[in-house]
Amino acid sequence: MDVESRADAPAATDPAAVDRAHVSTASVVLDGARIAALKDLGLLDTEAEEDFDRYTRLATDLLGVPVSLVSLVDADRQFIKSQSGLPRELADVRTLPLSHSLCQYAVASQQPLIISDARAHPLVADNLAIRDLGLIAYAGMPLVLSDGHAVGAFCAIDTAPREWRDHDLRVLSDLAAAVMAHLELRRLLAERSLHDPLTGLANRALLCAQADQLLDAVDPADVSSVAALCIGLDGFGLVNDAYGALAADRVLQQIGERLAAQTRRQDVLGRVGGDVFAIVGQGMGDERAVIDLAGRLRAVVSETVIDIDGHGVGVTATIGLAMGMPGRCGADLLSGADDAMRRGKSRAGAVLTAVDGTGEVAAAHLRLRGALAGALMRGEMHVVYQPIVALDSGIAIGFEALVRWDSPTLGSISPVVFIPVAERTGDIVKIGEWVLRTACAQLAEWRRDGAALSISVNLAPLQLELPNLVDVVCSALSDHGLPASALTLEITEGVLIDAGALQAHNLQRLRELGVTISLDDFGTGYSALGYLKRFPIDQLKIDRSFVTTLEADPRDAALVQAILGLARGLDIKVVAEGIETAGQHRLLQQFGCELGQGYGFSRPRPAAKFGPAPHLTVHASQRA
Repeated sequence: MDVESRADAPAATDPAAVDRAHVSTASVVLDGARIAALKDLGLLDTEAEEDFDRYTRLATDLLGVPVSLVSLVDADRQFIKSQSGLPRELADVRTLPLSHSLCQYAVASQQPLIISDARAHPLVADNLAIRDLGLIAYAGMPLVLSDGHAVGAFCAIDTAPREWRDHDLRVLSDLAAAVMAHLELRRLLAERSLHDPLTGLANRALLCAQADQLLDAVDPADVSSVAALCIGLDGFGLVNDAYGALAADRVLQQIGERLAAQTRRQDVLGRVGGDVFAIVGQGMGDERAVIDLAGRLRAVVSETVIDIDGHGVGVTATIGLAMGMPGRCGADLLSGADDAMRRGKSRAGAVLTAVDGTGEVAAAHLRLRGALAGALMRGEMHVVYQPIVALDSGIAIGFEALVRWDSPTLGSISPVVFIPVAERTGDIVKIGEWVLRTACAQLAEWRRDGAALSISVNLAPLQLELPNLVDVVCSALSDHGLPASALTLEITEGVLIDAGALQAHNLQRLRELGVTISLDDFGTGYSALGYLKRFPIDQLKIDRSFVTTLEADPRDAALVQAILGLARGLDIKVVAEGIETAGQHRLLQQFGCELGQGYGFSRPRPAAKFGPAPHLTVHASQRA
């Protein structure tokens, strides 16, 4: 057995080879067939099980390591099915972004990954598990199913450099083989059953097979093609948290019965995930007719509350649909509907259709992910700054720091495109910290030149989940001698919707530190007033969509006035985004808005464009 590392690990002197290895790893991890095999095991997001826990305990005892894991590597995260020795906060979460995963490399290579000191290993030295989790030595055995798909890894971890002995690796290999036996048993049981045991409905395998049959039988001249609909329940985890798993199961059973009552005899209804149902059928009509059907199904799900031990529980659904023609496979059809449904989750209760050219979109997405890996290390990113202006005087009181990416292969990539990808891959953690430190360094330089300014930096949802977030912010401020009051961290409303205990704790600690917390794009998301009471919000940023139509639409003007009145009552500052004209500037001042930003004052520009001490005085009639 190779006790050094993967056989194809790149040399430390070849950065290009390291980048190719990262791209190769991402491609393998994202492989659709591998992901399907992983999900078919039915182990993602399940509770800990003694069948697996006994092996991680044995590993820590026999090898004398502080931590061992059975991890499953999904497309954008590592789920810890079993652990021994993890700190309580990580053991409770049981999910890590791939930015903190070394197991992904064992999965990608399907070979043992043996590392004595990760800090010096070229493939993994930039992995955030080294810095944030203290991972130094790693030995991982890939968990490869008999069909050839690697779904995870069994690993031992040390927090100090360690030379792994042949005896250590034999023990780890034997324990991994025992874990594999359990995984194979789970796979065989899943293959033998074509129905969901809870609801009795078809499972994913049966739905895909049925979709294949329908697609094969379609007459190319028949305009009524095969359709798939994925029905995802909104916020269903709250039902489980509030009433328990048994009650949640009863709700799922009742939802299944409601959907079954609306399904034609020739259609197949199934349950393809914890809170996701799907329907596959032929002859439903054109896309408009299928959208109408989706609307009826959504109404059926939410039309009456479900009684749980005397408590009325309301359930809503988001529905995605995809149309299939001859030559398309059933798995792709279902995946298209599922992807559309998940895109719609950002606005609960929506009905979305799959995007045409899914294959081309997926290929472009993979190219983008590959180029993004290592882009920061290669110096392809830079920070630009947009002034935040006092509307009465036109003087800049601060700047928002924004990241930009110029790829040598793909050109200039809009943040709207690459930021969501970075959030899914976990790269946003490294990028976000780099932007924070770069912005703090620039602010310190401006302050030394006499400019009394502040800086605003966007905080991604994944960053807010980091146990060491407050330490990172403190370090960035102290390294440049900045007070916490000089920093504003901007979050979106979606962060508050999904905020758990750790996110809320981080927000509270940042507020206690003296950092300003700003709620970005206010008015476009859920805008529940309860969030302004429950969470430590110091500032609202009115979304540009309201400001753009401020002069033409009296309703938007009324909404802006209402937001400003609410903010005054709660003693919250307001910044209006997207100011472009003198008329917008004038109306916002009349409404009592004190701060604003937008192209009417300045486009985002490199710091050098603003000079050494930017005491800007700009007006919305003077575009920069």
